[in-house]
Amino acid sequence: MPSTSNSILHWVIFILCIQLFACKSKTKDEPALEPEQASVYESAEFQDFYQKFSTDSVFQMEHIVFPLEGMRSPKDSLDIIDPNFRWQQDTWKIHKPYDDMNGTYIREFIDIPGIVSERISDESGQYSMERRFGKLSSGWHLIYYREMGRY
Repeated sequence: MPSTSNSILHWVIFILCIQLFACKSKTKDEPALEPEQASVYESAEFQDFYQKFSTDSVFQMEHIVFPLEGMRSPKDSLDIIDPNFRWQQDTWKIHKPYDDMNGTYIREFIDIPGIVSERISDESGQYSMERRFGKLSSGWHLIYYREMGRY
């Protein structure tokens, strides 16, 4: 019997050693788990662009991809919106800085890979507008605009 006990003891020690080496600690060469990254729209780069886009009309015009994809707002419930509509440079109305009108409007940003989408809507959510900004080789640009309206 003593030999069987020794044999079992050796196997237990062998298994414990394997488990110990299998549970090795992380070395310096292994990449650390990344902490949750901040949203692109919160980055200083995008914030600087967004502020300048909202306050400098020349900068704004230089940072829009014309003819710009988007939608104009329907004039009434019978208005049919052209799915191929494009905003043109010569009729563009300069966008001003966001104003929540004392809480009447709500703004939200969403990160989509390579794109920042901005949605502004009234309290009821019935009226909204959307802008999408993309980072191109020459920096951030407005790449889509859906005019404020009821959709």
